[in-house]
Amino acid sequence: MEETTSFIPEIYIGENGNWYINGYDTGVKARGDDGITPHIGANGNWYIGESDTLVPARGPKGDKGDKGETGPAGPQGQTGATGPQGMTGPQGLTGAQGPTGATGPQGATGPKGDTGASGAQGPQGLQGIQGPKGEKGDQGPAGPVNIANNLETTEEGYALDARQGEAIKELLKQNAIYETINGWNIYKYASGKVEAYYTDPRGDVALTGLRAAGVYSHNDYIGRTYTFPKNIFTKIHFIDVNVHSTGYTQCQVASSDINKVIIRVWSSYSTTVSGLKVLLKVSGRWK
Repeated sequence: MEETTSFIPEIYIGENGNWYINGYDTGVKARGDDGITPHIGANGNWYIGESDTLVPARGPKGDKGDKGETGPAGPQGQTGATGPQGMTGPQGLTGAQGPTGATGPQGATGPKGDTGASGAQGPQGLQGIQGPKGEKGDQGPAGPVNIANNLETTEEGYALDARQGEAIKELLKQNAIYETINGWNIYKYASGKVEAYYTDPRGDVALTGLRAAGVYSHNDYIGRTYTFPKNIFTKIHFIDVNVHSTGYTQCQVASSDINKVIIRVWSSYSTTVSGLKVLLKVSGRWK
């Protein structure tokens, strides 16, 4: 730094923007750097540079103000040019018919026309009053007088007596349809009752079941399932089982339903049953 005899320093801002003292550059900027100007971003918030301050630039929308008074009407504009003629509208409704005019003079009679086709027949007229009763006719020949008080007579000229009505009614009740299916003899009665009979000749049979003390008398037993013909029984009322053999044999129904019956046969004296024949009778309903 150059020496000076002046005691008042010369201080000024140089062209480079720094402070100078007596011509010496202090290196200190006389003005600070330009700051970042805030701006409003696309979302309506204040931004400083690229940073969103999350502060809205505008306050919330205020309440709607009162409606102002209607201003004075402006002057009427000039009448525009006449537009083109529109399309013809639909025809209006027909007006009420006017009064009938006076009848003109009758014209001359024309020639007779051809006969037209016959019209449709009109409705039938009301029935006329009944005429007087005619005289009584001659008596006809006597009817048959032969009466058959039975249901066996087939000779022509005989009629059933009223006394046969009850007999016919009873026969209708007892009338049965008989059929044999898989060895079962089946009787279907009109009353809805059904009876089925089955005979099963088993011959000599060895008793092979286990002993059941208190249920069977002594020796082993055999079990046998008998299936009823399909769709015969809708309800079972009674099942009777019996057996025939050369020795002392017993039997019982073990279980049953509308499809089958299971029986058991045993002997108190032998483990083999000779000449065994099982007889079954089942009664119930078929409708």
